[in-house]
Amino acid sequence: MTPLPTFLIGLEGWALRAWRDDDAAALAEHAGNVKVWRNMSDSFPHPYTLQIAQHWVQRGHVDFGGDNWAVVFNDMAVGGAGLHQQAAQFRCNAEIGYWLAESWWGRGVTTHVVATLTTRAFANPEITRVFAPIHAHNIASMRVAGKCGFVREGLMRKSAIKAGQVIDRVVYARYRPDGGPAGVRSIVTSVPATHKPMP
Repeated sequence: MTPLPTFLIGLEGWALRAWRDDDAAALAEHAGNVKVWRNMSDSFPHPYTLQIAQHWVQRGHVDFGGDNWAVVFNDMAVGGAGLHQQAAQFRCNAEIGYWLAESWWGRGVTTHVVATLTTRAFANPEITRVFAPIHAHNIASMRVAGKCGFVREGLMRKSAIKAGQVIDRVVYARYRPDGGPAGVRSIVTSVPATHKPMP
């Protein structure tokens, strides 16, 4: 397995780096916050025990799929972020996900994390779209996406289960500005302005 690169995110002391065994205690502390858990997918455990954290830092972040980094401040893990390239005919898409310890909310950190990973995603010439499915109640995460150039694609009603409840999600996405992936012809369908729908 190729080690993940470390990325500085443009804020002093902050970086994205590979998970390490000694991150487990900090991960359990911050990920165990119910306010963090509410905004995560249903697979995100609660309570987030030290045993679960140890599994994640040792192997779980690999088994989960995609590339998953620790968000660190002065080398202390205080969050997580990941990119997951889709498969087969959807391989031009990458899903982005992120979370941060509550004590660091509202300071612009997550905006820098998302901007850094979006740049990372588009470094792959196959990727033409980076997207984030966000719980419909998570207004702060939508603001982050918007600041990073993502646009709201639409509301997916009743599209996920969280804590036994069916919830709505909002999809935000950003597109490669220079067209389609290398070696693949992009097909753009346009409708003339004079075209009128069939009655």
